[in-house]
Parts: sequence; C-alpha cells; structure tokens
Amino acid sequence: MAFYLACIKKKKVLVIRRVKEVNTGIAVVFFDGQGSYSPQTNLSPDDLFAIRNQVGPATVLVDGFRQDEADSFTSGLLPFACLATSCQFDAKQDDNSQVVVLPAWREADLLEYAKSSEWVIETGLRKTTQLKFSTWPKLVQEQYFYSGGSLREFCRTREDVKTRVVDACATVKDIQAFQLVYSYGGAKTEDQVDRIRRHYIADCSMEEHYRKRSCWVLSVDSGYALTKLGVNIDTDKLLRVYDFAKCIGGSFHGVAYELLLHNAVRGAFTKGKPIVLKMREGSKYERIEIRVRHVVCIGENEAACYPCLSALDKDTYWYPSYPFFPFIDAVTTCQAFPSGSEEFDTIVAYLQVTVAGEKKFKEGRLRRLNEEMDKNPLLKGMKRAFVVVGPNSSICE
Repeated sequence: MAFYLACIKKKKVLVIRRVKEVNTGIAVVFFDGQGSYSPQTNLSPDDLFAIRNQVGPATVLVDGFRQDEADSFTSGLLPFACLATSCQFDAKQDDNSQVVVLPAWREADLLEYAKSSEWVIETGLRKTTQLKFSTWPKLVQEQYFYSGGSLREFCRTREDVKTRVVDACATVKDIQAFQLVYSYGGAKTEDQVDRIRRHYIADCSMEEHYRKRSCWVLSVDSGYALTKLGVNIDTDKLLRVYDFAKCIGGSFHGVAYELLLHNAVRGAFTKGKPIVLKMREGSKYERIEIRVRHVVCIGENEAACYPCLSALDKDTYWYPSYPFFPFIDAVTTCQAFPSGSEEFDTIVAYLQVTVAGEKKFKEGRLRRLNEEMDKNPLLKGMKRAFVVVGPNSSICE
C-alpha cells in the first residue's frame, strides 16, 4: 500500500512499523512522493513525534502494534490512516474508521509468488530456481499443506513451519478445537491461537465483502494443523469445515475431504452403521461397506508406510501419517457386494481419496503395494480392489 501511494499516487507516506530484530525496535520509512525515501530505526515515541513534525502532512501507515498501543496518545502513532493488526481489533461505535479484512493467500496465488521469487531457495527446498514446470505445483502444494494461506509461514523452512504448527496445536483443548478450526464472522475468544487461523471472504471480487463481518470466515487452512486438531472434532462439525474448504479450493479442499472420510470410518463401528461407498454403474461391485474395529494412523515417511501393509491386521483401516504417501490414502478390509446380491466378499480395498477431476493411474505404484500385501500372512488369498473415493460421481470420471 505504501509503495502504491508513494510511487503511483505520488503522495507523501510515513510507514511506522515495529520490527523484532535486535537494535531495530520501532522503524519508520518516509516516502516523499517524488521517488526518494528515508529509513530510520530504533526510535522512541519522542522520536516519532519529532519526525512527524518534520515531514509535515503525510499519509501514516502503522504496522506491528496492538490496539491498546495504537490507541495511546503517548505512542506517537496517532493519528494514522491505516493500522495493520490482527483480528483482535475492536472498532468502537463512535469510531468513523472501518475494519477491513485482508484475506489469506490462495494456493494458486502462492504458486505465482513462488515462481516469481527466490522462494524455493530461501526455504531450502531447492538450490536453484531453474526447475521443471511440473515441479513447481508439487513443491507449492506440499508447503501449503503445512503453511496454509499465510505468506509469512509459506516462506519459512519446512521444519520451522511444522514445529510452529505443532506448538500452536498443543495449546488447544479438546473443547476448543472446532471453534479454533472454524468460526464465522470474525468471532474470537481469549484462548484462540491466531497463528494457525486465516481470514477468508465469500467473494474476493465483491468490495463490500472485505468490510462486512458477516462475509468473513476465520478458519484453520493448514492441512497439517487440521490433521492435528481434527481428531478432536466430530464428523458433523468436520463436514462444515469441508463445506468451507470447497470455497478455499486447492489442496486444503482435498485434505479436508480425506480427513472427513477417516473421521467417519473411525466412528462407524461405535455407531453400528457402516460407511457405504456406492460404485459407478458397470463396476464389479455395487457397493462397498466399511465398518472395522480398528483405525490405525502410522507411517511417518514413505519407507515406513510399506511395512504397515505387510503387517495389516484383519478388521483394520490403515492410513499413513505421512501426508504425501503416493497413490493411495488408506487401505482397509471391507465388505464388497456384487451387483444385485446381498452376499458379499470380504476384500482388501486400496482407497484413493480425491476431489480432483482426474488422477493418473500408475501401475508401478500398484505393483509395489501388491508386493507388500503379498507378504501379509493374515490377508493372504483375500481379493483386492483399487477404489477411488470422491464427493460425487464426476470425480475421475
């Protein structure tokens, strides 16, 4: 905003920002509107008053301060034109200012940022920006799984992002999980951890949606955080998160749907009602029913996942803890009903859970899965099926 006002609109702009670096403290940058700028750091409130008197009338933009600090007349921040702060800002009824939300970045936007910057090097994911075209979406999707729509988190190293998410989720109590994952209209409590929540609006093309709280949704959008918190949320509430995830799109939509299936399977045995997967017309089976006693989530990396298949027990639904295990998302024993029959076969189903319109079938991956399953003495001789699970019949049509 400062660059736009100074360089395009040719206005005088004074940016006041709190910086965390040592010996930096409060920093200011003054743009004179004619192409020049003057930075200063480690300033006191008295310094701010002096600078404001010196530069005269200017558009003042403030960032990095809490509301109580910004509202203090002794801070040197007042008056200002714009304050960048968290969702914890309360606008008074007699205040003529407006609270405007800045929505989170979508995955597609982060992809464009990554390709046009040194992101891939700065995050340590690669040593060069000269990558294959197909590599960029894969790297961005994996990073977005951990970071969500925060550009700041997206630009951290992978391990740093993971650690911050784990630390944030560890402070959340069970009863807080759903409120933290999903709340409508910018609601807040003292206990919410805003580090892993982002603001979204109903329609980015509608100017009024940026100003109307009724159009805001505050939600976790990190797939990694959702997997940590989702175990504390029942299926009905998780379904609401999934409906919201459809609006965000990108890989978060797929993560939310996959977690919804795992959650539903986990509760099916207790409820005494199986999860029913209806097969497309012309398939060998009319429907598949999943109701198992055990749901297991283990396998921290790809190498650790394959032994889980050779040791898979009967009456068990397994899905990998490693989010990027290739080709499949779960393996389970289940009941498969041939068309027009109430007799069933007990089979092993490889489940690929997706919201995508198409997926590439890789015979080599299937062969690798079968090799591991062939080592399993408990499921020897049991029929196997590869099943694509999606929210509607158009998936992978």
